[in-house]
Amino acid sequence: MGRASSPSPVRTITNGKSISTTNSTPPRSTQNAAPGVAMIEICPLADLPAGEAKRVLVPPHPPIAVFHTEDGAVYALDDTCTHQDASLADGWVEDCRVECPLHASTFDLRTGGVDQPPAKVGVRAHAVTVQDGTIYVELSDETPNLPPGVSYGASA
Repeated sequence: MGRASSPSPVRTITNGKSISTTNSTPPRSTQNAAPGVAMIEICPLADLPAGEAKRVLVPPHPPIAVFHTEDGAVYALDDTCTHQDASLADGWVEDCRVECPLHASTFDLRTGGVDQPPAKVGVRAHAVTVQDGTIYVELSDETPNLPPGVSYGASA
């Protein structure tokens, strides 16, 4: 499985689920989202190379992991493994799954479903849109599944 690394040029994607970036500046919210749904401008697609993942902080929500697969699809999941507090953006991606770097649980990039223990519940998947070369994520309104002892603003 490939490990996430630094940005470089990539091709444009038109569909997928979830996107984020490890930018220290919080992403901007947009007015294009449906009422009550947070649509966040993440980064230019060119800043997330194929085969890479990034962690994005979106306070008060849990961090998001954005994945750009080798086949060009872009996905976004909650970044925190549900088994223990580990960043999925630091994991390995293969066959549309990410493996947690801590204890090897795997999660489906399309659905957030858990494919392999020790995690027992999945993570939220977020809708991703790429428009005019920019990645946008629509945050899920589902309750996040966080590991014991971990909480973030709105989910605390």
